[in-house]
Amino acid sequence: MRFNEKFNLLMKMSNATNTRLAHALGVDPSLVSRWRTGSREPGDSSRYIQMIGVYFATQARQDFQKVALLELTGHSLEDKNVGENVIANHLIRWLSDESKISTESIQLLLDSIGSSGGTESPIPRNIAFPPEPAGTPLTTETFYGDKGIQSAAVKLMLQALTLGRGAKLLLYSDEPIKWMVENPEFAQLWAYLITECIKNGSRIEIIHTLARDSAELAVAVQRWLPFYLTGAITSYYYPHKRDGLFNHTAFTLQGYATVSSTSVKGQDRHCIAYHYATDIRAISCAEVAFAAQLEECKPLVRTLTGDNVSQYLDQQSAFFAQGAGPGAGLQSLPLSGMPVALLRRILKQTTLTDARKDELVQQHALREQSLIDHMAHTSFKMVISLPRITDTLKGLVPALIPELLSLRPCYFQPEEFLDQILHIIRLLENYPRMELYILPRKHMHQQVQLFAIQGAGMMVLKPREPRFAFISEQKDLISATFSFIQQEMARIPKRERTKSFIIGKLQAYAEKIRAGLENRDA
Repeated sequence: MRFNEKFNLLMKMSNATNTRLAHALGVDPSLVSRWRTGSREPGDSSRYIQMIGVYFATQARQDFQKVALLELTGHSLEDKNVGENVIANHLIRWLSDESKISTESIQLLLDSIGSSGGTESPIPRNIAFPPEPAGTPLTTETFYGDKGIQSAAVKLMLQALTLGRGAKLLLYSDEPIKWMVENPEFAQLWAYLITECIKNGSRIEIIHTLARDSAELAVAVQRWLPFYLTGAITSYYYPHKRDGLFNHTAFTLQGYATVSSTSVKGQDRHCIAYHYATDIRAISCAEVAFAAQLEECKPLVRTLTGDNVSQYLDQQSAFFAQGAGPGAGLQSLPLSGMPVALLRRILKQTTLTDARKDELVQQHALREQSLIDHMAHTSFKMVISLPRITDTLKGLVPALIPELLSLRPCYFQPEEFLDQILHIIRLLENYPRMELYILPRKHMHQQVQLFAIQGAGMMVLKPREPRFAFISEQKDLISATFSFIQQEMARIPKRERTKSFIIGKLQAYAEKIRAGLENRDA
């Protein structure tokens, strides 16, 4: 990457402006602009390189920001507790393309050259040749190119189908996924075979990799999502960037067969070999390698289905407590900010035992406190849409929080939804870091609820039957979800995003409910 590309990346990651950086460095904003376009570039020894590195290091105050800079400069994510000066040095080296080879290593090389006695080899002249080594013969078949990986994968799936319940597939590949998605007929066959394996009781563990670009990672997750929802697949991601020179594929049917391949980036696809082995030693080594990879991996996607969907609210609370960065939610109906007394009132209408109702109310109070604690130090932006007033007055608005907790259909009565609206108004008035935006119903995604906390995780909830929740702590998916919610906010005219406008709109809606109730009781 050229300097201006690196510089632009840092500017975008930290949301820095030309003016703000110029002020911090004591330079004219036009110079910053020229650095960004590439028309000017500071020399490697320029003091500006050091100043830029120090500036961006001091801006990384949260763990997720430090992790992003460490990953960008090729250092371990576990180093996030290091001081600003260390991160600044990493950035300075990265911006100036300074070698990671230490001066001590160069000194050692120079000493070795200086003490060399000439061109005489230090290796002894007379060494007896050993017997020619003999390896272990393997039972393998080799397939080549995209057709080859398709054939090898199909062969492995068919073998898994014959085994039935108890079969376990271990899947890893950092190759481009064109072989799987470009041919519609094969994509359909692949999906069918995976489905049949799962129906037969197979389990699957899959490692996704950040060697793919973020867009391809999102496509891969989208392709696998229907399978995740079966609960038969456990997915992980490898959090470190690879050098991108080599591609690896390793598909293993535990105890029965393995497919392996190593190729060089840009290699002619027709010359890439995929070796299908049934030799027990080869299979065992592939399983050991996969287990070693898992040690370096993190869970990519977790899914909640059926009654387990109620855990969504607890996970949301955990992300509030864990996340040091800002949060955002896109919710057609609020999943945050329900008063405890209102929840107790709605749960009274259910057939749950009194003990269970009390337990749910106590847990909810803790969840609501986690939202309040989060807003004590950073922002939470919630995008909602208001239901049609006729639906509200008829008691047709779903009450999602009590519904998820009780796993029974729950609806707001008009008086209850009025209390919910008034509570949201109080939150807006009392907590400066809470931001609410009202999106017209026609623009709102009514079928799903989105939630993201920078540095913690993201979630997608489908609250209607069949219910499920999709959860990930992978930073690209978190950032993409956060950006998507902000994009939806941008649909709202700027004058309608002020807190005073929002409170006024909520108060007007509350008055409509009151008027409707008066007419009903008249």
